[in-house]
This record gives sequence, structure tokens and C-alpha cells, in this order.
Amino acid sequence: MKGIFRQVTLKTRITISFVLLMVGVMGVVVAAEQLDYDDLRAYVISKGLHGEALQIEGDITKGLQPSMKAGSRLYDSRSVPSTLLQYQPGYHNVEQPDVWHLLVFDLNGERYYLLQDAERYAYLEHVIDAYAAVVILFCIFCAFWIGRLTAARVISPITRLAEAVQGKQMPFPFQDARDEIGVLARAFAKHSDEAEQFLQRERCFAGDASHELRTPLAIIAGAAETIVHQLPAGSHLIASSERILRTTHEMQRQLACLLLLSRDPHGLARTEILLNPLIEECMLRCEPWLERKPVALVLDAVGESRLHTNAELARSVVWNLVRNACQYTDEGEVRIVLRGGRLTISDTGPGLPPSIDPRHFERFLAGSRQSGEGLGLSIVQRIVEHLGWRMTVKSSDTGCCFTLDMSGAT
Repeated sequence: MKGIFRQVTLKTRITISFVLLMVGVMGVVVAAEQLDYDDLRAYVISKGLHGEALQIEGDITKGLQPSMKAGSRLYDSRSVPSTLLQYQPGYHNVEQPDVWHLLVFDLNGERYYLLQDAERYAYLEHVIDAYAAVVILFCIFCAFWIGRLTAARVISPITRLAEAVQGKQMPFPFQDARDEIGVLARAFAKHSDEAEQFLQRERCFAGDASHELRTPLAIIAGAAETIVHQLPAGSHLIASSERILRTTHEMQRQLACLLLLSRDPHGLARTEILLNPLIEECMLRCEPWLERKPVALVLDAVGESRLHTNAELARSVVWNLVRNACQYTDEGEVRIVLRGGRLTISDTGPGLPPSIDPRHFERFLAGSRQSGEGLGLSIVQRIVEHLGWRMTVKSSDTGCCFTLDMSGAT
């Protein structure tokens, strides 16, 4: 039965579920309508009158004066009002001038009339109203139960598929189903395969690039360092050779950073690092960008701040943000404020170009003064997300302020 049910489309299942729900509710309503409330009321009152009549018959048979209950009257053929003479033996409902209930019976050749006030049976109205409320509540409960049951059967495949996708369980269930769930499962499986292939290609590219470029960069760095040391003092090539050496070292760091960025964030090696020495190292490396510029590079830190993270990626983020601030600030101040796990880097430069949205850094946006060194802000943002940090940016024509919240990193 379940196999047949799964072959039906989700739309048809929902339709069948609503039809079954309506059938169930209407069945309860029809069953309730079959009860005649007047017949039920007459049956209860008749039973009460007959019970009292049996007690009266017992008293009369024993020669005792019948004991009457409150609201009851007993007449014989001599004392009966003329209005009651027309009623034959049995139960009767007298409505004029007031509502009374009458039971006519014969005993020892004598006819008796037992008349009861309707007030005695006023509780029946409350019982009937309560019965109607019970029927309504029962219908609501049945509708709720049937609705939950059918919804669970309809939604359970979606829930199971969602759990499989979230838990990365391969292969995904229901891929062989013919309904909409099967279409969705196959789409998820296809998308997952494409994403996995893309990630695999990216990992292979990062690994191959790292392996193939590492040796040439080491050779370039060694040659540049040799040139720097062999050039005579005062040579006009010293500045260029130092720049080649500095850029080569930076490329080696970038290569290592990009390789780490291609890995799973949960698999990154994390250690306890001191932020103060890391920031001071980045400030020292920024001195070439501050030469012959009236710019003060200030570190405002209270105490030693420790952070459990990947040292290489953390150094790359701080270095690129500090370097950008120093590079684009012509005068004024670059201030670095460290308070626990919160780092703020502000400058008095021209701010971000209008083409760059501070809330979303696009890749490959060329600035007017790019030197080709360092990582772009889009990659810095990716590293920040990779480490589990948060970065906010405020930019204006009087400066730019980057704030790193590293307290939520795991």
C-alpha cells in the first residue's frame, strides 16, 4: 500500500488527504444528525414518569397514600381535570397552558393521571447542549488527528530528504520516485554532484598551482636577494630589486593563503596566537608605503589579546587591511585599535571608490592606484568568513574604517 501511495504525485496525495479529511468530518456530522433530540428527550422523560408510576402503584397496592415528588400531581378518574380526560393510557406532552408531562395508566380498574412539571427536566436542555458541544469538539479533534496523520504521511518524504541534504547523506533518498519528491531529490543530487566536482577541481587547481609555483617563486626570491646583496651601495637598482624581493615574498604568502582558503574551514589547523606581535609585524612591513608621507601609524592596544585561529590566514587579513590603509592614505593617520577580540583599522584616506559597495566586495574591480601587491578585498572577505569572523566597513570621503569581530570564531 505504501509503495502504491508513493507512486502517486504529491498534488494527488494532498487532494486525497483533504477528501479523506472531509469524509471523516462529514461522517461524524451525519452520525450526530441521526439522533432526534425530541425523541431522546421524550424517552428520558417517559422513563422517569414510568419509574415514578411504579412507585405509586406499589403504594396504592399496599393501601398507602402515594408519596409524590416535588412538581408531580396524581389524579384519579374522579379528581382529574376535564382537560386531561381526552388522553389515553401512555405518555403525553401537554403544552397548554403550561408545559407538563402526563402519564396515563390503569391500576385495579381505576385510571390514574400522573402529571409532572417540565421544570424537573430542564437539565435535559443543558445535557443536549453539552452533547452538541461534545460533538463539535469531537469533530475538531478528528479533523486535527486526520490532518496531522495525512500531513505527516505527505510531508515525511520532504522532511527525510531535507535531513539527508542537511546531513550530506549520499545518495539522497527518493531518487527513483516518480512524483515531485523524486524530481526534487534528483535535482538535489545533480546539484550536489556538480558542486562536489567544482570543489574538487578548485582543490586540484589550488594544489597544483601551489606545487608548480612554489619552486619558481623560491628561485626568484633567492635571485632577488642575491642581487640586493651584490649591488653596490648607492645603485639606482637597489629600490627595484628590493621591491622584487618584497613582492616575491608577498606572492609566496598569498599562495599559501589561497591554498588554505581552498580547504574545509573545519579542517584548518588552529593555534593560540598573540594578536599584538602579529599586528606589530604587519605595521613594520608597511613602512615602505609610508616613506615620504606625513602619515602616522598608531597602535592602540590594551593588554595582550589571544585568539585561537589559523595564524597564516589571520596574518593575511590584518596585513592586507593595514597595507591598504597605509597605501591609500596620503596624510593624516592610520589607527589600529585592538580591544580583546575586536580589531578596528581606520584611516584618513579618500575612502572606498564609488564602484565598490562596502557591504559586498566584488572581485576584479580595478582601483585607480592598485600596485598589484596584496589580496583584494573580496578575498579578504572570503578569508574572514572562512575563519568565522565578521567584518563591517564604514567609508566616506574622509576615510575608511574596517572592524573585525573575531570573538565568534570557533
